[in-house]
Amino acid sequence: MRPTFALAASALAALLAQPAVAATAPVADFQPGQTLAVGLSGVSWDHAWPGSSVGLELRNTAPLPGGGSRFLAGGRGQLRLVEIDRLKVATLVGVQLDPGVTGSRAYIVPDVGLAVSYGFNLWQLSLALRFNVSLTVDQGQGGGVMPVGVPAPGMPYVPSLGNVFQRLTLGPNTTLGLALTPSDRYELTIGGGTLLGLRVRY
Repeated sequence: MRPTFALAASALAALLAQPAVAATAPVADFQPGQTLAVGLSGVSWDHAWPGSSVGLELRNTAPLPGGGSRFLAGGRGQLRLVEIDRLKVATLVGVQLDPGVTGSRAYIVPDVGLAVSYGFNLWQLSLALRFNVSLTVDQGQGGGVMPVGVPAPGMPYVPSLGNVFQRLTLGPNTTLGLALTPSDRYELTIGGGTLLGLRVRY
């Protein structure tokens, strides 16, 4: 019982620590048709066929506008690899446009990874645990490139970025969430830093 409780507590802590993107993140258990998702951080739209899906997303870097937050636009595509009973796994490829903070450059952030979903029932409720992990190369968009040393007078500073492998980091589609499905059309999402998530299939 203790290992189960510890696992549940760890999962809950991870859910609350993630950015508020669980509602609008791509999911491995997509169904044919269209899905509109609304979360605390933004909105997304996906169109799926049997085995594949494409989608668009618009979200804010903070739950509430202001305070240096900015809007990010992105697109993504998925191809399902595994579908075994309640377990579904899909490849995930995305690209995100980050305008950057005022006075800095904009970034095009590609990422690639896997989306995993496992459905189960608990107390007659239909639930799905979802986990996406994707990788990208840090270009400085996350503040990961910090100045080292002071340039000589009159010489421009060029930060050392390191090689591609040294700059690998989690991509923008990385998230962890839990979905509650009261009907075939509506779905409530929990996690990703927010309890306010709704997905509507039509």
